[in-house]
Amino acid sequence: MWNRKRGNFLMIVEIFFSFLVLFAVSCLLLNFYANSRMPLGFNYEPVWHLSANTHNMPEDEKRERMSQLLKRLETLKQVEHVALASNNGPYSNSMSVTELKYESKRNEVNQVFVQNDAFYDAMGLKLTSGRWFTEQDAISNKNPIVITEDVAQNFFGTASALGKTVKLGEADRTVIGVIEAYKPSGEMGRFASSYFERLSIADTADKVMSSFYIKVKPGTSPQFEEEIMEEASAIGTGWTINIQQLEDMRRVYLKQLLTPMLIVAIVCAFLLLNVALGLYGVLWHSINKRHAEIGLRRALGASAGSVYRQFLGEILVIATFGLTLGCFFAVQFPVLDLIENFRTEIYLEAIISSVLLIYALVVLCALYPSKQAAAIHPATALHEE
Repeated sequence: MWNRKRGNFLMIVEIFFSFLVLFAVSCLLLNFYANSRMPLGFNYEPVWHLSANTHNMPEDEKRERMSQLLKRLETLKQVEHVALASNNGPYSNSMSVTELKYESKRNEVNQVFVQNDAFYDAMGLKLTSGRWFTEQDAISNKNPIVITEDVAQNFFGTASALGKTVKLGEADRTVIGVIEAYKPSGEMGRFASSYFERLSIADTADKVMSSFYIKVKPGTSPQFEEEIMEEASAIGTGWTINIQQLEDMRRVYLKQLLTPMLIVAIVCAFLLLNVALGLYGVLWHSINKRHAEIGLRRALGASAGSVYRQFLGEILVIATFGLTLGCFFAVQFPVLDLIENFRTEIYLEAIISSVLLIYALVVLCALYPSKQAAAIHPATALHEE
């Protein structure tokens, strides 16, 4: 192997770069898979999202229109629940990131504002402890909030979060409830720590929201959108309304997310195919050049099995050099925490799966050439020389 170090070095480099590409793709795929197994925290059907474009509209006029539209939507027979909340909802590609603090602990969270109490029922959230907002919270001086379970565990561990006071900037917030989860970025998105705060639409000190989350009754036809548009138009002009079903928004989200990954996976598959063909060709050429060596070994008593194992062992050693070099660079990612929100387990699983796949590919490419080498008759090989 040392005498053929130049050719072997090229194979080591080829295996090294193949491992790095496979490792990167495996990290992404495993991260998506791990995220998809976490609870979503809400129901996306049958929920419709209505957004009102009220730019350049005076705040008092906007407040009045949102209040009127909310009341009208609540009276429609096709509507079960309707909530007025901030626009960073599910599949909106919008996040409002802030920071909660408890003693020396900090937690970045997605900040969600609700302006009536129907958001819980409209989105199908699940409480694990405590309660959701009520009308009495509008006049409470405790500034109540609801947090997701991962925030509660980060701050309080196994202790109850209810009644605890956390800080938002310099202001105090009192935890009144804990929900299971809330992943507005979708099934395969990162697990977003979140907290919910109730704002009063009647309080002029609070900012008024412009997104409605409407849970319609099963079997509601898409023509119901026209009725909603008529209700909005009856309130006044000078604004635009956009209505989408969360299920359609989810479909677009998955397409945007999975299409690039599919392209990357196909490119990676073609790369591995080219590597496999290259290894197969190199091994085949190497064996054809080593007929004399094989014939001499067989003439001195070496069995076909030992020749077979020799060639398999050589390619496995070469692969091990390439993989060792690749693993050295791969372990830097979890050690240095180079990618945010990637857990160490994802890196380790990606390294193991990539190593096993490369070994399997190398063995598969070496099987037939090694078998052909073992089948060479010593007299034939020596006669050719």
